[in-house]
Amino acid sequence: MKNTFFILISGLLISISANAQKSKKAAPVKQLQVPENVSNTFQSLYSSAENNQWSKNYSGNYVASFTNAEHQKQTAEFSASGAVVKSRVDYPADALPGNLSTAVAAQYPSVKVAEASKLQMPGVAPYYKVKVIGSDNTTKELLVSEDGTISE
Repeated sequence: MKNTFFILISGLLISISANAQKSKKAAPVKQLQVPENVSNTFQSLYSSAENNQWSKNYSGNYVASFTNAEHQKQTAEFSASGAVVKSRVDYPADALPGNLSTAVAAQYPSVKVAEASKLQMPGVAPYYKVKVIGSDNTTKELLVSEDGTISE
């Protein structure tokens, strides 16, 4: 009798654990509805953009991630009224403009550029955020203006 009871309990536990292992269907991803004025501003500024993906950030702005005409990853943030808040273009380490590479190499001769991005905001001169790696594997973030002036 005890053996029958243990066999029934074991079978019940095995069936429960087997059912728990079944994968559940993922919830469908909701498509973000971008306001028309934001969409129109985006199309007028980035008509050749490819692979557009929209999201909304914590401040309520709409963020478009896409590939620009130069085949670089770019993000642009728009307010709900359609105004551009900021834009960022990611550059491969070897594609940094020549004058910036020269300026970084002149001031920091023993570092290697790991990544770089160009940031643009209305009312602020465009600048580059450059991450460099030293010979001792320390990293440093540099802010470089378009004319090659470096600040840390």
